[in-house]
Formats: sequence, C-alpha cells, structure tokens
Amino acid sequence: MIKKFGFRNFSSFKEGVEINFSGKDGISDETDLTTKISQVIGVKGANGSGKTNILKAIAFLYCFCSKRMDTTSGSKKKKPEIDLPFSTFMDNEEITEFYIEFVREGTTYYYELDIKRSGIVREEIRRKYKKEITCIVREGNKITECLNEFVELKNLKLKSDQSIVSVTEDFEFNTQMNDLKVMNWHFTRIIFNVGYDGYKNIESDSYFQVSEFYFDNPDAFEFTKKIISSVDDGVSNIIVEKTIDSETGETIFYPMFIHNNGDLEFSIGLSHESMGTKVLFVNLYKYWLAIKDGSLLVLDEFDTHLHAMILPEIIELFTNPKINTNNAQLVFTAHNTEIIDSLGRYRTLLVNKENNESYCYRLDDVSMLRNDRPISPLYNKGKIGGTPRGINGLASRIAQKWGA
Repeated sequence: MIKKFGFRNFSSFKEGVEINFSGKDGISDETDLTTKISQVIGVKGANGSGKTNILKAIAFLYCFCSKRMDTTSGSKKKKPEIDLPFSTFMDNEEITEFYIEFVREGTTYYYELDIKRSGIVREEIRRKYKKEITCIVREGNKITECLNEFVELKNLKLKSDQSIVSVTEDFEFNTQMNDLKVMNWHFTRIIFNVGYDGYKNIESDSYFQVSEFYFDNPDAFEFTKKIISSVDDGVSNIIVEKTIDSETGETIFYPMFIHNNGDLEFSIGLSHESMGTKVLFVNLYKYWLAIKDGSLLVLDEFDTHLHAMILPEIIELFTNPKINTNNAQLVFTAHNTEIIDSLGRYRTLLVNKENNESYCYRLDDVSMLRNDRPISPLYNKGKIGGTPRGINGLASRIAQKWGA
C-alpha cells in the first residue's frame, strides 16, 4: 500500500506536491501499528485546476517503473531518441522529481526518481524493516552506491530510459534481488484511465473487449451484475452473447440487458441502455480486478454519469475490510460535492491554481473544519478552496454585455 507519493515540476505543478495516505482512516500500517493507511483518496478542485495532473503523475511513475510506456520518438528514417511522455511546468528544462513510499510484505520501501524527458538523472532505493538503509543509488547510467546483495548491478549497461526497478525482468542474477522483484511487482499493480493526454474516454471497442473479459471471468461478471441491478432497478440480468464477424471470422462478444415488466421479459442492446449503466458495465471490472489483486486503481472523472448516492457505495468497496481483503487502493477525481462528506478530512485532497501554477492540500490541514460537521456547506461557499472563482454572477455579466 502507498503511504506517501510526491512529485515536483510536473505539468501544472511547479513546486513540491505530497499525497499522504496516512491518517486516522484506513487500516493499520503493518510496519507501524500507530499509523493507519487510507484505501481511498479523492481529489477535488475547479475545472482546469490540475486534478488530472496528479493522477497523470502517479500513472507515469508506475508505468515507467514497470516498462508500460513508449519512451522513444522518431521515424523509420530517423534514429529513435529517448523522449519520455511527460511535461514539465511551462516546459522548463529543470529536473522533474518523484518519490514514493509504500509498504509490502512488512517492509517499507522508498523510491526516488529524478528525471528529464531525455532520461534518468538519478535513482535511489531505500528500505526499512527494523531500520532504514540505502539499497541502491544510481547517478546517470552508473550505480554509485549499493549493498553487497545488489553488487551485480554494477556490471550492467544501464539504459537512460529504464528504471533500475525493472531490470530483473531482463536479466538473470546469481543473487535473488528480492527487493527489486517486490518493488517491480508493486509498480505493475495499477489500473488507470489517464494517459499523457489526460482522461481516456470509453471507446466503442471497449464494450466488446470488456464483454469478452466478463465471459471468461464469471466471478467478475457476477460482481458487475449485482451492482448494476442494485443501481438500475430496470435491469434484472445481463447476458454476454457472442457472434462471428462475417468479414474477419473473429468472435465478437456483446452484452444484452434483460428487463422485465411483470410476466413480460425482454432484452435490450447496449445502444439503448442509459449512459450510467454503460459506464458501470465497462468500468466495474476494473474495481473487481483491483480488489482481487490488491492493486492501485486510478480513475479520472470517477463520478461521470453516476448518481451521487452511488458514489459512497462504490468507495465502500475499498473501505470495507470484508470486501477489500488484499488492501487495494483507489485514487480518483470527481466534481460531485457531497462526496467530500463521505470521504472526510483525511481522504480528501483539494487542488487550486494561482497564476497557472497548481498546488494542493489535504483537508485535515484546514483548521476551520470539524469532525462532527459536514464539509460540503463550507466547500460550496468557497471557504476552503477548490472551487471556480469567477462563476458567481457569470450569467448576469454575460446578460449585460449581450444587452449592450
């Protein structure tokens, strides 16, 4: 589980950002029983404040460390060059910094990465079981410091666009390199809907791919059907059917939604279902996978097309220990206001922007908030930040100019 994540000089964030999962909500930290780690962090802010950039930073680090991205650019005529897919603040040439602290198998791991679009500048890995020790330090493409158990790494010809965390996938070592394997396993456990260009919309092909997944994974399908039938009382069942594409010969999987009206039962295809039901159908497998594998689920626009009363129930999939037995975590952005009251002070991050520079803070840093009172009224009044500043009176101002 993540305990802390931070970055600097990434997209609209110039100065340091820290997302702290430690607080008074969550499960006990297995390395420090006095601390709890939250399973959920919700990110709120005005349009264009930089909410999505926080998720993009998380997704970038995880994808980079697990080799899940294209790190070069070029053409067939031109030799590919390292060109990592991220932006700095105002496209400056300074180093971008990341750090993450997470716990796995009773050990706390610390990973730091200094990077430019042209490649890695520095990496550092530390671990803490009983005491904190430095495992590996990399400067450029050289290992400058390491424990004896990692000394074989000094013989490698390191690549500027490959994290030291992922080398165990490409090389066989005489020593076990257990810490690197655990860290690599952690970074592969992420599901997300954001990329370099931001939020990824649902494409039509997604419905067919997800239908095939449900066909092959009946447990996931039952999970999805139970939730959809609970929030859409018009749907009594969902069936995945298959057909053969006459042109390609490929098998195509597609859903049919069963409705009934007394003794009459009829099927409806995907195109005639509500957008909320479509969103749940295509996204709920991600929740199932994350909870099953103990992964990190990163969702932009978490609340799109969903009723406000559904959102707290979805969050409880992660906060209920009887469901989330593998300590999966959820990080999301949302525009829904009432969700703040469900999350509380320790699980809500607000994002603001000044002079096109984003900054954020957790709500427990706001002194006026109390545990026994709802947060949303103060948020709606703009007293704690994270709201559009120029929205009040917008229609009146436009009406004045329109009339002129």
